[in-house]
Amino acid sequence: MDWDLCRTFIAVAESGSYLGAARRLRSSHPTVGREIAALEAQLGTKLFVRSNDGLVLTAQGRRFREHADMMEAAALRAEAAVSATGTKARGLVKFSIGPTLAAYWLMPHMASFIETHPDVQIEFVTHPFPVSVRKREADIVLRIYQSGDENLVGRKIARLGVGFYASRDYAARRPLPAHRDDWKHHNIVGFADRASNAELGRWSDHVARQASVVMRCSSQADMLAAVRAGIGICAMSCIVGDAHDDLIRVAPQKLAGISDIWLLAHPDLIDLPPVRAVINFVTQRSRADREILSGATKA
Repeated sequence: MDWDLCRTFIAVAESGSYLGAARRLRSSHPTVGREIAALEAQLGTKLFVRSNDGLVLTAQGRRFREHADMMEAAALRAEAAVSATGTKARGLVKFSIGPTLAAYWLMPHMASFIETHPDVQIEFVTHPFPVSVRKREADIVLRIYQSGDENLVGRKIARLGVGFYASRDYAARRPLPAHRDDWKHHNIVGFADRASNAELGRWSDHVARQASVVMRCSSQADMLAAVRAGIGICAMSCIVGDAHDDLIRVAPQKLAGISDIWLLAHPDLIDLPPVRAVINFVTQRSRADREILSGATKA
């Protein structure tokens, strides 16, 4: 049995289309189609049929999927067992991390990792969460709030602090709020995407409930631009607000640890030398930067 054909089969089953599988495998639509046809010819049965929702498994395809999943798990264990005997970290590691933590926290330290591990190449995956380790969309994930529902192992490595920020220009135009009743004289830049910022949005609404919401943004980049333009006060991650000298923290006592930061990996990948090297580096960095991440001190 050709494992590459099985890997293509799993990708099609999970994505529901040849195109989706091709993107995941970094292949092409025709190649995926040919490989599925070759696997079906080898097995002597149809594995997929077309439906309104895309490609779905036949009864024979569902039975084969059970065995293919076991083959995939065995392949991961074999890779870990062989690679773990090596003495030097080498290879590609796909690391899923939010764009804010990547840009404002980890990226400035990556030069030291590259110098120490020249044979490890990290691919930063910063598209929206959650990506799947089981589907090999990432080898390691840095997740906020919760560990997710995959069978991953890891630990909580830090707490992400948030606070209120305003531009120095805004602060020069009016006294910043120090007490609850002071907020009614101020403008707030709020959250348009409450689904992805539920806890932060609720906290902001509670503390600044008497303020006027003059704008809502769906991305932290837009919120940052609005605050720096002097439009109003905004709640944001301290690692972002503290990185800009033209911003000041409003009501410094109003600091909250909204999010836990979890560092997780698949149990069959965690002992691969390059994966272990990245995990150790991120863990050590989080310990050194614990107060910066929480907002207790500035970088």
